[in-house]
Amino acid sequence: MAGAEPRVGQLRSRIEMTLHTYPAVLAWHGRGVESGKPQVVGLKTYLFLAGRIHQAAAKDDPYADYWLLSLEDRTNTSRQALRQLRKRIDKILTEDIPEGLDVSRNVSQQPFTTPVFTGGHIGWQAVMLLMEYDGIVRDVLLAHHIGLIGKKQMASMIRDQGGHAIRSLCFAPAKFPGFSGATRDDFAANNAKARAAREKFGELPQDILEGTRRSEFAPSLRRDGTVPASDGEGLEGADLDSDQLMPHSDETKD
Repeated sequence: MAGAEPRVGQLRSRIEMTLHTYPAVLAWHGRGVESGKPQVVGLKTYLFLAGRIHQAAAKDDPYADYWLLSLEDRTNTSRQALRQLRKRIDKILTEDIPEGLDVSRNVSQQPFTTPVFTGGHIGWQAVMLLMEYDGIVRDVLLAHHIGLIGKKQMASMIRDQGGHAIRSLCFAPAKFPGFSGATRDDFAANNAKARAAREKFGELPQDILEGTRRSEFAPSLRRDGTVPASDGEGLEGADLDSDQLMPHSDETKD
């Protein structure tokens, strides 16, 4: 029909993650108490819980928004720790290998590959941090293999520094209690749902209750209780004008 609004199909992509080191694979799967060793919350569990938080935040649950802000802070902290560790190992491999010695990067002869699905943008950031950790472990093992660092320094970098950054990130949403049952409209009306949520989960900062402070990666809000299709796996279903997808003219000036 002439003049009809053009439509395009939903965007879809297949994303796989490849890991080359055992510490990174352990961080992905985690470890249960049945192993007889200390429990490790894996990134798979993190992504599930982060998805639940994302969905609750889309339903206008202010407590979920509070959790998203906490996850964003924890993600930034872990990212900074891994960046510092990356600089240290890069410095060792760059400055301590003599000229004329060509050392190629190590790769696993049988890497672990798995498809990845997350419940929101904050989950994708965690996936990329795990892959950064995997790369750091590879380089630390290489540095130890060619005698640039000893066993204690190797273990400290892998387990105590990089490993701690990933483990603390994965554990961050472990105590998320689920959807509070109350929305910002309930809090504005101070009804029974809001009073029950306050009694169970405590008070929230006013700017979070009002929605003026949300995570940069918080989903769009739906007051009808549904989760926006655009806040998960791409731009499908997104209600965006063309000028929202393109930079403004003043942003493209030299």
